[in-house]
Amino acid sequence: MNKDNVLNTMIQSEGKQARFLAAWKQGVAFLGPELFGPGSPESAHTKEELCPRRDSVDVLFTEESGGEEQFLAAMVSFYDPAWGEELAARIECYKSLSGLTYNLDHACIEMLCEMLRNYEGWPRNG
Repeated sequence: MNKDNVLNTMIQSEGKQARFLAAWKQGVAFLGPELFGPGSPESAHTKEELCPRRDSVDVLFTEESGGEEQFLAAMVSFYDPAWGEELAARIECYKSLSGLTYNLDHACIEMLCEMLRNYEGWPRNG
């Protein structure tokens, strides 16, 4: 790969990170900032400042509506695919991307699409 391609990839990566973070913040605001942290959608500069809080998510998960459960499980799967899979197993839906998104409203689907388009992984936890 020549240096122009490397530079172009680096520039695209910065844009992708910003677009992912913007969509992630929208999802956090929609679901409730208390489920994520340690930062807030207003103060966070990176996705690492808005990690799903396992205790809060697990307690609240069964209280959410079907669509919110599905959206929450989909968002958690970006952070930790195994945990997202555990949450999806607790929902009555097909355990696939289309199954998790079938009942979501247009705004939630748009947020997830933007996350999918711009996702570059999440640093592993401990």
